[in-house]
Parts: sequence; C-alpha cells; structure tokens
Amino acid sequence: MKPQHLKINIQDQVASDKLKLAYNKQASDRARYEAENSVSKSTGQAFQKYYVETKVFYTTANVGSDCNEITFINNGTTNLNVADVPLGPNQSLRISGNRGEIDTTQYNVTFASPINTGNQLIVIRKLYI
Repeated sequence: MKPQHLKINIQDQVASDKLKLAYNKQASDRARYEAENSVSKSTGQAFQKYYVETKVFYTTANVGSDCNEITFINNGTTNLNVADVPLGPNQSLRISGNRGEIDTTQYNVTFASPINTGNQLIVIRKLYI
C-alpha cells in the first residue's frame, strides 16, 4: 500500500494541455515607439495623425482641398490667380484650419498665359489619416 502523501487523487489530475505556460508577447521596438509617441505626455490624449501631399501644376486647373491646410507656391516666372487672389513669381498663399477642421473648397487656379514654360505652381496639402 502507498503511503498517504504519494497517493494521487483523480480530482487533482490536470490535463497536460492546461499545464502550458503563457507569456505575454514581447512588443517590438516599433510597437514600443508607436505607443510612446502616439500620446501627448502633457494631456494624455492621442495625437491626430496626418500626412503631407505635394503636387505640381503647369496649366489652369481646379484644385480640391479636402484637407486641414493648403499652401500654394508660385515657383514659376509667370503670374497666376488662386481663387481670384493674384500670386506673382515666388509668392505663396497659405490657408489653414483649426485643429480637426477640414477645408472642402475647390480652388480655381488660373495662369496668366495658359501655355508657357514658366508656369509652375506647387500645392502642398496637410491631410488627416
């Protein structure tokens, strides 16, 4: 007869698949970086993510905004109008909104001479993700 301390009780038996140890998955360097830099340290709120898009125009066009901020830079040698605002060479027009706002304006861009090698407009838009 087995001594009492060596006796196995059927109720104490545990299935072998429940004996596995579970470890939390280690966060990657990228995940730790994202977690640390996606929240404001002063307020604890998540940052609003955005990206910047740049386009170049050489002819008259309608430019859709659908962004928080848009900048028009006349990088050419001819005059142009952006929504009836004249821009000479090396002049720019910046229109920005408050946090969380989206500008939905369609801007009409018109060059002084439609076909000219000096026409060049750079449009930079700040778009929320």
